[in-house]
Amino acid sequence: MSRQPALRVRDLTVTFGTARGPVPAVRDISFDVAPGEVLGLVGESGSGKSTIGLAALGLHDPARTRVEGSIRLGGDGPELVGAPEAVLKRVRGAKAAMVFQDALDALSPYHTIGAQIAEAYRVHHPQASRKEALRRAAAMLERVGIPAARASDHPHHLSGGMRQRVVIAMALVNDPDVLIADEPTTALDARVQRQILDLIRELQAETGTAMVLITHDVGVVAATCHRMLVLRAGEALEEGPTARLLTSAAHPYTRALVQAAPTLRTPPGSRLPTVEDPEPKPRAKARPRTAPAPAGVLAEVRDLRVDYPGRRRSRPHTAVDGVSLRVRHGETLGLVGESGSGKSTIARVLAGLRRPTGGEVRFDGRDISGAATNARLRRELSRDVQLVFQDPYASLNPRRTVEQIVTTPLRVHTDLDAARRRDRAVELLEQVGLSAAHLSRHPHEFSGGQRQRIGIARALAVRPRLVIADEPVSALDVSVQAQVLNLLMDLREELGLSLLFISHDLAVVRHFCDRIAVLKDGGLVETGPRDTVFDTPSAAYTKELLAAVL
Repeated sequence: MSRQPALRVRDLTVTFGTARGPVPAVRDISFDVAPGEVLGLVGESGSGKSTIGLAALGLHDPARTRVEGSIRLGGDGPELVGAPEAVLKRVRGAKAAMVFQDALDALSPYHTIGAQIAEAYRVHHPQASRKEALRRAAAMLERVGIPAARASDHPHHLSGGMRQRVVIAMALVNDPDVLIADEPTTALDARVQRQILDLIRELQAETGTAMVLITHDVGVVAATCHRMLVLRAGEALEEGPTARLLTSAAHPYTRALVQAAPTLRTPPGSRLPTVEDPEPKPRAKARPRTAPAPAGVLAEVRDLRVDYPGRRRSRPHTAVDGVSLRVRHGETLGLVGESGSGKSTIARVLAGLRRPTGGEVRFDGRDISGAATNARLRRELSRDVQLVFQDPYASLNPRRTVEQIVTTPLRVHTDLDAARRRDRAVELLEQVGLSAAHLSRHPHEFSGGQRQRIGIARALAVRPRLVIADEPVSALDVSVQAQVLNLLMDLREELGLSLLFISHDLAVVRHFCDRIAVLKDGGLVETGPRDTVFDTPSAAYTKELLAAVL
């Protein structure tokens, strides 16, 4: 690696102007990234990771944000802090480029992927003809593993992993010296995530590009980064070689982040450490259940088939075909598979939100196949089956207070008066680690982890018998994820809940679930006890998924 840094940041301070006054987002951050080096910016939401990335490309709105300090590309490059927009435009895409987290938002839905990559090239090569730029775009698609023939496709024709490859191709089309990747794999399945990280590493090593990888995923850092810089609340806590910080970090916050994410080696069901409780005591004995869980099957699907109507004259799309599953009383069934495998479709069928095309759906022995089109049956089922959704930001009504959100199921399913509903809401909030003081607040006043706790409280309001948790921790930072998983384990033991736990994170599933069902392309590949599926998987696809875990 060259001694001359490709990116040099000194004393970077970023302050946001708000209605309540200036809010410092980043304070006195300094670091270098050498050519060919990968630096991981690691921390939870709000730590300042993305703020630093945007500042490096001059993407903050100067009318609302004050950026101070120094940012230079190369030892003798222009000062980017306070630089005129004309200078920044020459730098963006040519000298430094960015890969954003959500590829679908980063791409125009109205233009082909080839045209978008070609446009990024022509911005910095105005002498290139349109035909030449399209050839360059096709070559870049081939370079990231997409056939050149797909250049005429629009983004919606591609899978999530392929769209992310397009964004990477667009970022690298001008051979920049610095690549900033902001959570480039967070929303991707394990196999696709590994493919994208392998691709980034290969291209980065091939071109000698310096890279700043922004992430909260310690596994991604371990697999990708030479060094890591740990941030918390806008301040740098610790910096050093990745291997050292992962094994013998000096700061307790770093140690907590590293230990919070379960791995395939974490003892199943153990209490996960968090930032607030980095060395948790062994799990306390749960309070006695109100009644022992009965034996037998609570919910099941038999030979389930679900078709979605095709567009115009196209054939229907079969999302689930021939799947048979059972959720027993008091157990947690983990439903795993990549995007498009049918996990969420099965959840919607069991919750009475989607009518199956074929097969049987039963809850406690009762046929509930028609719940999606029978309002009375759907209402009855919703008392026994509740959902916890993936996105804690989108699943709560922003106009309602916490009290209104949590008590809505009580108004629908019980005859409790307002005072008793409020008492029940307080009880629920305390059960999930919140308090009565939170009743009058709105969702925007809470962190992501707190919002997910509110969603869990709402789901438990009417004491359901089955909770369907659809990717409930995938949108959360690792430490918050640990808090929510610990909470769900406590509630499961205390209340005797049955859970259908949907996730593409195999380490989380192994830690949390009793039995596992593996789906691929709408079909059931393998099912069995947790230890059997993880230790001696029988299906080749299951083995591929396990091999992809970082």
